Parts: sequence; C-alpha cells; structure tokens
Amino acid sequence: MSDSLTLSVAICTRNRHEDLRKCLKSIFGQQGISGSAIEILIIDDGDTEEAWLEEVRREMPSSMELGYHRKKREEAGLLKSRIYATHASKYETLLFLDDDVELEPDYLAVLLQTFDRFPDAVGVGGVDQSFSCSLKGRLLMLVSGRSRFSPGKLSYSGFASSMNLWNRQKEIFRTEFLHGCNMCFRKSALRDVEPVEWLNGYSLGEDLYLSYLAGLHGPMVINPGLKLVHYGSPASRDKEEQVAYTKVMNHYELLKLRTGITPFRYAMLLWTAGFLYAETALKRRKEASSGYLRGIRALKGAQARSGSPGV
Repeated sequence: MSDSLTLSVAICTRNRHEDLRKCLKSIFGQQGISGSAIEILIIDDGDTEEAWLEEVRREMPSSMELGYHRKKREEAGLLKSRIYATHASKYETLLFLDDDVELEPDYLAVLLQTFDRFPDAVGVGGVDQSFSCSLKGRLLMLVSGRSRFSPGKLSYSGFASSMNLWNRQKEIFRTEFLHGCNMCFRKSALRDVEPVEWLNGYSLGEDLYLSYLAGLHGPMVINPGLKLVHYGSPASRDKEEQVAYTKVMNHYELLKLRTGITPFRYAMLLWTAGFLYAETALKRRKEASSGYLRGIRALKGAQARSGSPGV
C-alpha cells in the first residue's frame, strides 16, 4: 500500500457556514495520512467573508491548502459546481463532500486503502452512519419501487433507495451509484460530464448522473468502513413542491440516459411517483403532494410527446 495520498476535496456550498465549519474541522482532524498532500476547494453559490476564510486557514494543518471560488449568478447550481471542481482541482483523485457532513477521523486513510486495494476503481463511496431504516421502511421502499434487494443496484424506476441497506453491509461491494454527500472519483472518469438543462439549481439526481458517466469507464465500490455523518441541513435547498416535482422528472431523464424508457421502466416510474404522491397526500404534506402530482402530469406529457409505448 502506498503511504501517501494526493487528494482534492471539493465542497459545494451556499450560505451554510456553521455546517461548513464542522465539515472542515473533521477534515483537518484526519488521522493516518502523514505525508499526504490534500487540497480543499470551497465552491460557493453564496457569500463568504474573507475574514471567515482567514480564520479557517489559521486552523488548517500545514499539510493542507484551501482554495475558494465564489461563483457568478449565471454559474449557479450544484452540477455546475461539481463541473468547476473537475477543472479547478489539482489532483486526479477528487472527493466531493456535502457541506453538512462530518467525517470519522480515519475516513481519508480508509479512502486511500480502498483505492489501493481496488486500483481499477473509478469511484469510491462511504456510508452515512446516521441513516437508518426500519424493516417496515425497507418494505415500503421495495413496494413503492424505490429500492432493490441488492445494495448496489438502482431500482427499476431509477431510484437510489437501496442505500437503506448500506449500513447493514460488512464488506466492500460493487455499486451502480455513489451518494452525493461523499463520492470520490478518478477525474479522468468524469471527462464526459457537461451541464444538462434538467439539472439546475439544487440539481436533484446529479450524483446519479455523475455516477453513470464515471461508471462507463470502470467499476465503483462502496466501503462500509468509510464512515461519516450526513446531517441533511434543510437550509438553502429548493422548496418542497419543487423538490418533489424534480424527483419525478429528473428520474425520468436519468432513465432515458441510462437505459432508455421502456414500457416497463415507464410503468415503474409512474408507480413510484404515484406512491409518493399518495404517501405525502395522506400525511397532508400539501406542497410535496402538489409537486408529485405536477410531476406525474409532466411525466405523462413527456412520454406522450416522445411517441413511446406505455402511455
């Protein structure tokens, strides 16, 4: 195993400075990476004072360096931040972290070991220790078409809820997708990434888009030993109605990209969207149910315009 790591860490953020500070401190406190060169890039869709950045730099170990980029309004959006990082980062290994995660102290050391053990891997991801799902929840995800029995498989409707099985795994496993809160790629595997019209703003599903493109160039793995906590801060996210709508339509676009919209895939996505609508309507989450209903209508319209069977 190599005894050093060259790594770029990209954190895409927008006005969540308290969360970001915790994330950075968890990076600064990493153990077992002596002699490694680590670059941290903050890509900002919001406003961060230079004085705040200077405070952070004073806390940073001498083996690390911090870069900062404030985006212009026309550059806004998470996917565009990811793409910027692929061009601006110095090193071939690029770790994306959400600004509201905290890493376990050995996270980067385990990441190094994982790439060393799987040299052909183009992507490596870890497991959110705060994510838990009851047996009833897992069954609902299966019934609604959001999950599969295999932890590394997307559902037939294109959803990634098989992540509910990740905390139950003991060994490293192959996967079709990584989770956006912590996903590490070989930059060469992201050479085909470009902006797409349907991934704007919060860009729901952009991690699945990146995973698909990277996966064309080699295998990806999840290591349960790569541990972190993802707090899922609600600040700076899109409104619930818009999130629900894009959850339907962005998965439609992802299915078109990955497999094409077969009658079976379309029916499964329609079933999943209908289940989510009913679930949120019963819970009287009016904004979410309204968004899912709008998404179902848009889904049917898009499929009708495509002239594909199954409508």
